[in-house]
Amino acid sequence: MDNPPLYANTGKHASMNTEKRQHLQDIYSTDRTARDDYTPQVSNEIIEERKREIRRHQFTNFVLGMTILVLSVALVYVVVREYIDILRQSAEPTPITQEYIPRYSLPQESQWVLDFGRSYGDPTWNGEGQRPFDTGWIKKAAFNIILAEQAFGVGEFGEAAEFYENALEILPDLEGVRVPLGMAYFKLKQFDKALALLEDAPETELSPEVLNNLGAACIDAESYDRSEKYLKRALELKPAYPEALKNLAILYKKTDKVKLATDAYEQYLDHRPLDKDTRYDFALYLTKVGNWEVAAQELRTLAEEITDVASLYFLLARVENKLGNSEAAIAAFQRATQLTDPDYALGWMNEEEFDRLRQNEDFQVMIKSLERKR
Repeated sequence: MDNPPLYANTGKHASMNTEKRQHLQDIYSTDRTARDDYTPQVSNEIIEERKREIRRHQFTNFVLGMTILVLSVALVYVVVREYIDILRQSAEPTPITQEYIPRYSLPQESQWVLDFGRSYGDPTWNGEGQRPFDTGWIKKAAFNIILAEQAFGVGEFGEAAEFYENALEILPDLEGVRVPLGMAYFKLKQFDKALALLEDAPETELSPEVLNNLGAACIDAESYDRSEKYLKRALELKPAYPEALKNLAILYKKTDKVKLATDAYEQYLDHRPLDKDTRYDFALYLTKVGNWEVAAQELRTLAEEITDVASLYFLLARVENKLGNSEAAIAAFQRATQLTDPDYALGWMNEEEFDRLRQNEDFQVMIKSLERKR
């Protein structure tokens, strides 16, 4: 059957078809902007922006939280510190009677002292007439003597002197106190007080150590005759006593008794050969008095053990030069120049006493080398 021919729509019927199509288009069409919001690309951008916003909020909250925490800790610290300061200020100071003295630091027969308070040893007496001589005051004196010995033993010489003085205040005629009190004054370098107490001390209380210290105190007080008497007495009681020999050498050096000083130094170094400082002082003293041979012996002995002191080798060079030992003098100079700066070395080598070495080729080479290093 033939298909009927198609005719174009006209009139009212055509208009109705147009409106229907428009209505269908309105139903299935959307706004362009709203449609774009739901495309995959735009949707990912929005999600990323929201994540960034969340992270910003989290960071801000973290910073604020840490700030609040730090401020809280600081506030607690300030409060606690103020509280501790208040407690310290309100606490009563520890009385001196609470001072700890280890019981084992005292001999067993002296440990009863630790059961008494420090005020027990107070020497003050407000009575009239003569102080009573009874067990109470004897214990007070013993208390001070024991504490003085304990203080002296640990090097608290000021406290030791105070306790010994308290004992003498209680019992002025008490024997065996003035010598240790004088030794305490000696340690404190109060030589006048030491000599006043020790000078008239009983012979039985003057040990070699006490006599040696008396001699040393007299040297410092420039009472050389008394110093010699005490030091010789110490050596009588204790022959070859090294400390007394050294003090005797110092005494004779100060009083220009060269032979006696040399003998005392040599005797001391025989007993104390490892005392390098005293050996160097002795050698230097010998150069001042012109005893070049003995000075050379002492300096050569030192140079065998000491290899890093420039002044020792400069002094040795001077002594060897005085003795005419040019090669030994130049060798000492070579070692000395290795241990110090060029200017200092040249200052030594330019002294007139070394003019006789200037013609030596090795000496000239040393000088030129030092001048290049300046």
